[in-house]
Amino acid sequence: MESTVYPNPILPAAGVCRSHTADSGAGPPLGVQEHRRVHHDPITYCRVGGCLFITSSAWRNEAQAVTGGVGLMLSSRARRTLSRAYQHMERILIANLDSNPVTTAMVVYSPTNVALVEDVEKFYEDLRTAIRDVPAHNFLAVLGDFSVRLGPEDPRLTYHDATNRNGEHLATLLVEH
Repeated sequence: MESTVYPNPILPAAGVCRSHTADSGAGPPLGVQEHRRVHHDPITYCRVGGCLFITSSAWRNEAQAVTGGVGLMLSSRARRTLSRAYQHMERILIANLDSNPVTTAMVVYSPTNVALVEDVEKFYEDLRTAIRDVPAHNFLAVLGDFSVRLGPEDPRLTYHDATNRNGEHLATLLVEH
C-alpha cells in the first residue's frame, strides 16, 4: 500500500475521522462521494490523521472540470482489517475487511437525476453485478450518494411528494436484494 501523508487535507470527512471515536480506533468506515482527487492509479491509499483514506480517481468532464471520485475512510482499527480494496467501476469502490463475518463496504456515487438515461441504467446494472459478486455470508454495507428522492408511494414516511427517476431505480434495486 502507498503511504502518502496529506498535512492539510481539504476534506470535510477528515474532521469526522478525527473524532474521539475514530481516534480510539473504533470509528465506523466512512464513505466519501465526490472527493474530486484525480490520480493515475485506479486506487490510492493515504493517511489522514490516524485514518486511512482509500480513493478511486475522480474524472474530468467535457469542460475539463474535476468531478466525482469515491473513497472510504477507515479508522486505525478498521485499517488493520483491510484485506482488499478495488475499483469495480469509476463510481463504485469496494473494500473487504477481515471480520466475522467478512465485511464488504461498497462506496457508490450515482449519476445525478438529470444524467443520461443510459448512464444511470449502466450504473445500476454495474451496482447489481457488484452486489451479486459479494459472497452471501459477507456483511454488506452500501454507502453512497444515490441522488434519489423517494415519494410516499415507496416508503411510508417521506419528505418528497414524488419519487424521481433515480429513486425508482433504487427502489427496484432494494426490492431485488
